[in-house]
Amino acid sequence: MFARVLVATDFSRFADRTLECIGEIPGMEKIFLVHVLNKTPVPAHSSVLGHLPVAPEEHAQQMLEEKGRYLEQTTGVPVKTVLVKGTGGDTAASIIKTANNENISLIVMGARGKSIFRGMLVGSISEGVIQKAGIDVLVMHFRGLEGNDDTPLEKFCTNIFSHVLCPVDFSIPSEKTLGYLKSMGFIRKVTLLNVIRESDPNQDQQPKVRDAELRLAGIKADIASQGIRTASIIRSGNPVNEICRVADEQDVSLIMIARYGKSDYAKNIPLGTVVSGVVTKAQRPLFVLSPHISLTVIVKELMKAEFRLAEQVWMSYHQQKVDPDTDRIFGVFVEGALAAVARCRRHPDGLEVDGVYVPDDYRDRGYARKAVQVLIDACGSEPLYMHSTLALVKFYSSFGFEPIPESALPGSIKERFNFAGGEMKGANVSPMKRPAQGVPH
Repeated sequence: MFARVLVATDFSRFADRTLECIGEIPGMEKIFLVHVLNKTPVPAHSSVLGHLPVAPEEHAQQMLEEKGRYLEQTTGVPVKTVLVKGTGGDTAASIIKTANNENISLIVMGARGKSIFRGMLVGSISEGVIQKAGIDVLVMHFRGLEGNDDTPLEKFCTNIFSHVLCPVDFSIPSEKTLGYLKSMGFIRKVTLLNVIRESDPNQDQQPKVRDAELRLAGIKADIASQGIRTASIIRSGNPVNEICRVADEQDVSLIMIARYGKSDYAKNIPLGTVVSGVVTKAQRPLFVLSPHISLTVIVKELMKAEFRLAEQVWMSYHQQKVDPDTDRIFGVFVEGALAAVARCRRHPDGLEVDGVYVPDDYRDRGYARKAVQVLIDACGSEPLYMHSTLALVKFYSSFGFEPIPESALPGSIKERFNFAGGEMKGANVSPMKRPAQGVPH
């Protein structure tokens, strides 16, 4: 399962403690010990070379080889040391690039501490790796006062997979995490945790509690059938706080959680808010799973009862309203949420396309294109007119729209931009037309 493991080190004591725990990872066939060398001053005195001043690259390479020999001796697994010259100071990007090049199945990092090069916080780098990598990440957390070399660090790596805390929010990423957990085959005990958010203090939480109990009971039975001891806990409050609190109360050896939560995975965000908080706050090892999820995407014309959904999306886009007598609305639903919308409005002398909008959380996934295409499929048997912003002329041209002079617009459509006084470019728009073609739906 973890055949090729990348271990990132900055030579800090947190990173050294992480090396002590690598032997707890089952199934390793090769370890890649990676250090990213950025252009940062290096101390003139080296523990490897005594008191001789050395070049930064040579100093780092010798330290890396020393750590690699230690890791190979303690794990019995072949170790390849990789010194990466960082570009632009983006250590996380350098680690991810190396992981992709080496076909890595698991990235392991320390979570806190400063490198010997001063100022490189491992915590920020580990979060950057989790945000951008499509690879599972094991983040090692250690207790101890940062920056005080005399303070002992408490180690959490004996039987790291013996007792796993698995937060459950009944989402698809959560289901994927549970499936992955069951397939591992070496976990001894699992504690399931569902946190009910307290959105309204006066609201009766009991129906939610009963529903959670029923659903957790089914999950417990399924996991127990694999021979794994299973318990479940329900808490109310802030998910980040409760996850970290229960992890300490139950003295778990590991927290396992998907990088996206119930309200995150369908959106175009790098890391779920709960996971981000747990990465920062937890004092236990954290396994962040990057599950492959096929989103349910439905592209269709909205029914009149759904028009209010389009108006909610448009609240961030000129707060437009729908007229049921003149409008046909088309949208893209992602996991049931309206992620893109486009309108075809009938005027007395023609059809106008407008209201094409995708909220920020859903951008850069091609949803605007899907919304416009379904609109054209339904309305394109008649000429379609629009006022395109100048930046989107190329986008609409790909659908067969062509720039036209303002005088070629039907009168009722042209009226909307009479304030521009014929200076469409000054209003940052270009009139466009798509000739009639196809068969109406």
